Amino acid sequence: MKKRIFTTLLLLLALGATSIVNYQLSISKASAQSEVMLQGFYWDSYSQTRWTKLEKRADELARYFDLIWVPNSGYCGDSNNMGYLPLYYFQQNSSFGTEAELRSMIKTFKEKGLGTVADIVINHHNTNGWFGFPSETYKGETYQFQSTDICKNDDGGSTLNQANSQGVSLSGNNDTGEDWSGTRDLDHTSANVQRIVKAYLHFLLEDIGYTGFRYDMVKGYSASFTGQYNADAKPKFSVGECWDGSTTIKNWINGTKVNGVPTSSAFDFQFRYRVRDAINQNNWTLLSGSTQGDAGKPLIYDVNYRPYAVTFVENHDTEYRSASAQQDPIKGDTLAANAYLLAMPGTPCVFLKHWLNAKSDLKRMISARKLVGISNTSTYEVKASQSMYYAVETTGNNGKLICVVGKTPKAYSVPSGYTQACSGTDFIYYIPNELASQWATIEERIRQEAQQPDDFKPHSATIYVRDELNWNRMNFYIWDSDDNTQLNGGWPGKQITATKKVGDYTWYYQTFNIKSADYYVNVVFSTGTGSPQTVDVTEISEDKYFVIKTTQAGSKYIVEEDKATGIEDLRSSSEFNVLSSELFDLSGRKVTSPHRKGVYIKQGRKIVK
Repeated sequence: MKKRIFTTLLLLLALGATSIVNYQLSISKASAQSEVMLQGFYWDSYSQTRWTKLEKRADELARYFDLIWVPNSGYCGDSNNMGYLPLYYFQQNSSFGTEAELRSMIKTFKEKGLGTVADIVINHHNTNGWFGFPSETYKGETYQFQSTDICKNDDGGSTLNQANSQGVSLSGNNDTGEDWSGTRDLDHTSANVQRIVKAYLHFLLEDIGYTGFRYDMVKGYSASFTGQYNADAKPKFSVGECWDGSTTIKNWINGTKVNGVPTSSAFDFQFRYRVRDAINQNNWTLLSGSTQGDAGKPLIYDVNYRPYAVTFVENHDTEYRSASAQQDPIKGDTLAANAYLLAMPGTPCVFLKHWLNAKSDLKRMISARKLVGISNTSTYEVKASQSMYYAVETTGNNGKLICVVGKTPKAYSVPSGYTQACSGTDFIYYIPNELASQWATIEERIRQEAQQPDDFKPHSATIYVRDELNWNRMNFYIWDSDDNTQLNGGWPGKQITATKKVGDYTWYYQTFNIKSADYYVNVVFSTGTGSPQTVDVTEISEDKYFVIKTTQAGSKYIVEEDKATGIEDLRSSSEFNVLSSELFDLSGRKVTSPHRKGVYIKQGRKIVK
């Protein structure tokens, strides 16, 4: 019995929590690596993926993932900024949390064997005005981009025109990659640019504690610079966002070579497009179609580039962001998409929304992948390619995994010697019979995790509001944390007529169902046809009382929370001396000797003296 328990513990450790000692992803050679990555954010996920919230998920995430890619953590000059318009490198207070919170999260992840991947944006840099780069000091060294670090043909020549009008000098060199309008494109041939970028990357790895880099928009500058930066900083992981056909991506990978060896992997965009088309067109034969030429073939189809392919099926740029910003989403069968992703070679990157929506299924897929030992260099064989189902057999270090996806996966005749491991909407996984007993242990672990009690209980939350402007009409424009779904229709929402007398005031109100720990609603109050309006009021998951003030921020009215009104109902003076706790007045000031008659707050209740 003791031997069985010990063996089970070893298996759980091997499959669940990768030791940081053993985690050494080499980007300098085409060796077999078995890492699974999570994109730990999505567009506008400022609240849901704050550093503090991600850190709380460390135990669970580390059991299944080896890497987590997080947003750019540098300060970008304002709140609610995804980080793709960088302003500061060495100030790490971002829209996702403070530098202290970032360091704590990365440290916790590292202790549990989870490496953190930084989002690196060095193609372009934001400014105050056209040419006002901020100065930064780190360890006694001052770092500041100059106007002469800006590519001569930036913004299609408009930057040069502006420079001439202001008497400012730019670099004498054109961009070494594609131009990107909006902020200043950096000239990476500049010694000053190289000095700053190298210092920044060392800072992230050696001081902040990151494991590796995800390079944004790498087509904007020569791939050779990514090679130089990686050779200098030596990250344990590197992936570039070369958003193009496979021919261009392969050329980019080759361009990162140092001493004849690529220094970075790249996202396999064509893998994503194959999966999208197969699902959206309901034709699974498209997964292996060979008529699109080399540019349309996924990297993992080429054995020479398979080790450098980071596969994915959705990311922050392709997701369904909102009703008005649909981007390029996969319209259904996300479970089947992830099943195929996690059964194939390459380094799979799971999208956070998919993880949150289907944890148990994805845990089983990742566990099956690790059980059979699939890596970025594994081989595979297509076993069936029909419009209604597609089957592929991938060979790992410990056995083979058969993945069947499509509308009729049960139509595939699985060969003898295989056991069904898991299944779900439009997918089935089969593993060798000899791994069935180990799978039973994994299955029990996942089942127990799903049954663990959660502190969260579904409940309702009511938004109450009154205004000091005497609006004759009140509109609530509401959107939630699930893909920014509009709950009261489009702008300006709907007119609210329900009112309630609370305290000395009459409040407009609306109630919502809070269905998960990560769920909340946001609101903008307005009148008439939407003007005037208030600022955004965000992250509401419990009863709140708000007051629209007469003061403004820009053209929008300020909203303040009325915490006193939200406190529980009044208690009588007979209970005043019974309750023992600190006493506060309605302004929140602590009261030590309440001589005056009136209303006080004690133990979260209003008490009348």
